[in-house]
Amino acid sequence: MTTTVHQLIALPSRVRALLEACREAGGRAVLVGGCVRDALLGEVPADLDIEVHGLPVEALREVAGRLGRVDEVGRAFGVLKVRLGAQQVDVSVPRRDSKVGAGHRGIRADADPHLGPTEAARRRDLTVNAIAWDPLRDELIDPFSGLDDLRHGVLRAVDTDTFAEDPLRALRVAQFIARFGFEAAGALEEQCRTMDVSGLPAERVRGEVEKLLVKGRAPSRGWDFAYRTGLWRRLLPEWDAPAPTRLDRLALAPVPEPPRRLALLLACTAPPVELEAALDRLRLHAWLGFDVRQQALALARSEHTGPDPRDAATRARWLAEDLEVELYAHLTDDEELAAAAEAMGVGRAPLLPLVGGRELMEIGATPGAGLGDLLRRLRALQLDGHLSSPDAALEWARARLR
Repeated sequence: MTTTVHQLIALPSRVRALLEACREAGGRAVLVGGCVRDALLGEVPADLDIEVHGLPVEALREVAGRLGRVDEVGRAFGVLKVRLGAQQVDVSVPRRDSKVGAGHRGIRADADPHLGPTEAARRRDLTVNAIAWDPLRDELIDPFSGLDDLRHGVLRAVDTDTFAEDPLRALRVAQFIARFGFEAAGALEEQCRTMDVSGLPAERVRGEVEKLLVKGRAPSRGWDFAYRTGLWRRLLPEWDAPAPTRLDRLALAPVPEPPRRLALLLACTAPPVELEAALDRLRLHAWLGFDVRQQALALARSEHTGPDPRDAATRARWLAEDLEVELYAHLTDDEELAAAAEAMGVGRAPLLPLVGGRELMEIGATPGAGLGDLLRRLRALQLDGHLSSPDAALEWARARLR
């Protein structure tokens, strides 16, 4: 692990110009949160989060507006999205949290530009997420020894009192364990075991589950933490068991698209009926235009139908009617099926029908139930491999019509 953040966070010139403009206006801009953590772990951060001390929200908005387009996503608590050419960054002033109600939503955040780096970091969940970096000084700000915890692979709460105010953080610990392979400190694990997560919104639980499965290097570790601490029992009782044995193997499958990875990993988490109930609780349907729910359930149901004695090519053609064979081959570790699907081009989509209703009516078929039956029989013959061309399909149909 490196402690030289600037080697891994190459600031675009417009971002650096924003930091310098904040300094000229009397503020101090630092990078915070996940981007600093990831850089210290040797990874190139995907997003940049900037926290500006010493400038009120109105002044910060004016400074940022001179350099790019500003969208106010949370002016009441000092959060701006700033478009700087091709780069978008989140820019905020420090916030002071107040517990005003129960559960995840019962927290009020008030902007306080004069809070100071230490108190600003105190509101963060874990010490490894409470490290800031001042690029203009190349200085790490680490008031809660997060760097030591990164080096030792340990997750600790910054402040046990503030940690407990947001019950979603218990599930965030599980997904961080899955992603980074860290261990939770004993006190943190015990606190997660006792937190009341009953009022968490389904969409927030779903977000953490998606990160645990899709981003996890070893999702079984995060899963087992959620199992040990009773999080699954309280949130997703269908998953209240040790991690599925295939979970980590499937996490290594070469499926780069997050929605497809999610469908594949979900398919191994529970039998079809229990999986459907879990997806209902998560209110999980489509993601980025991909029907994760349909695909995960189709994969799980097909696997639970038992062995299929047909050859790999026939199985691939039939499976492609309901699911992505490419994913099913990963789920079942079936290299022969994967090769057959790739050869026929049905890894992600079914075969096109050889003929349609119009072509059949042109040779004498009449609309109605008979036409539908004829099309279904032709499709079955195609999927079984007995018909492979439009001409052969029309010849077969003519013989039946005669």
